[in-house]
Amino acid sequence: MIGTSLKNHWLSQGIEVNPGISKEELSAFESKYQVSLPTDLRDYFQTVDGMADGFTDNALIRFWSLNEVKPIPEEAPDFSDPSYIEEAESLFLFADYCIWSHAYAIRLSSTEASNPIIIIGYETPSRIFDSFSELVSTYLTDAELLLSNIKESNED
Repeated sequence: MIGTSLKNHWLSQGIEVNPGISKEELSAFESKYQVSLPTDLRDYFQTVDGMADGFTDNALIRFWSLNEVKPIPEEAPDFSDPSYIEEAESLFLFADYCIWSHAYAIRLSSTEASNPIIIIGYETPSRIFDSFSELVSTYLTDAELLLSNIKESNED
C-alpha cells in the first residue's frame, strides 16, 4: 500500500510522521471542499498523515498533513491567477520542495475522473504525473530523479 511504503521510507530516514487519520476526517475534508479523494490518496492519509512539522526528507521535500491541504486560491493566492493556471480552485496543494521553492498539487473534483499532479512555483506550471501513485512510485525510487525531471520539464 502506498501509505505504508511512504511511512517506512520516511521512518528509515529518521523523519517523524503523523499517525493516519480516520475515515470521518477524510469525509469531512471531502464534504468541505465537495471533492472525492482518489483511493491512493485516501490510503496515504489513513496510513500516515504527512510528515511532522519541521521535517523534510533527504531531498528537502515535505509532504503535508490533510489539515494543511488546501486549494491553490486558499494556500497560495499568488498562483491562482487564470493567466498562470486554469481552474486553480480544483488544484489542492499537498507537498512542497525546499520551503516552498515549488509545490505539488493534485486535481480533485466531485468524481474520481482524473487526478493529475501539477507542479507550481516555476514560471509555468507543469503536469508531471497522472496520479498520486505515479508520483510516489518515482519518489520512492529516487527523489532526486523526480526533482531533475521537474526542472527539465520547466526548461522546455
